[in-house]
This record gives sequence, C-alpha cells and structure tokens, in this order.
Amino acid sequence: MLNIPKLIIVCCAVLSLRCVQATSPPQFLKDINGYRSACKSIGWEPKQNCAVYNVVAFHANLNSHLNNLDPNTTIKFENVQLNKGNGYDPNTGIFTAPEDGVYSFAWSFLSKVGGTVYLAAVIENADHAHTCIGNQQSSYISASGHLLYELKEGNKVWLRTWHVPATFIHSGYYSYFSGSKINSL
Repeated sequence: MLNIPKLIIVCCAVLSLRCVQATSPPQFLKDINGYRSACKSIGWEPKQNCAVYNVVAFHANLNSHLNNLDPNTTIKFENVQLNKGNGYDPNTGIFTAPEDGVYSFAWSFLSKVGGTVYLAAVIENADHAHTCIGNQQSSYISASGHLLYELKEGNKVWLRTWHVPATFIHSGYYSYFSGSKINSL
C-alpha cells in the first residue's frame, strides 16, 4: 500500500524538476540536495550519480608478424578495434592518458618454435611489468601480462622489447594491447 505523505513528496519533487526556473548555482545545488534527501527518505536512490562518466578504453592488435626486433623497440599495434577517449596512437604504439585515473592494461603475444620474446610494459620510460617467452620449444605458445597503475593526464604507456632481440611475434588477434580507465581520481 502506498504511503500518501511519501507519494506527495515524490510528486512535488518531480513537478519542481519539471518547472525549473533560472536560479543561482548555490540555490540549484541546494534544491537538488533537497530532492535527493526526499528520495532517500522514502527508500529510493538513483543507480548512478549525476557525474558524467567518460569512457577511456582501447584495444589493438598487430597487422603483421614482427621478426628480429632489437631490444627497446616499441611495439606498434596498428589494428585498432576500440579507442574511446582517443588515448591510443597506432602510429607510435603509445597510449597517452587523456585524464587522471586508475588504469588497467593487458597484453598478450604469440611466438613459435625457437621464438624468444621479452616484453616490458613501460610508463614514462620506466619498466613496470615484464613478460617473456624464452627459446620456445613447442609449435606455438602465448604469454600475457596485466598492469594496474594510477596515471596523471598526459602520462604515456607502451610495450617494448627488452633484454634480448625478439625473434618472432605472431600477428592478428593473437597479439594485442588493451587498456581502460577503471576509476577517476
């Protein structure tokens, strides 16, 4: 059964929102907080807050096989599947954080018999995670990595070879680099 006083509060709040007049920013915030309090008092809370959530996410894979890359070579994942926020540049292989936040990065690569690949996840020219395949003995094998990191707007993240030359990285959906902002600061 409906509680009439609560129903009246909700109706007044809805009608007030429909008849909004120009007010000062402080008065507007006071009004909104009043509506929120009324909603909470009857047990209704919105599923999302009013903050705008900007999606920042990318996913890219290799267009062609890579052979005999020198150490410290940046891997350029040219086939961009997703680039919300336009942070990833396929021409350089570098992701630039468009805004502050906590970011999650993942990568995977495939090599073949005899393949040796050491990759580093790099932030602002410092290694933060390593993955490797050393002198692969089976037909194919993949390695993957993951990194969570707090970035400031403008920080750069990329994958590069390290330690020894990378003999073979398979192209296509087998080798990719992706990332997303998981929380704003």
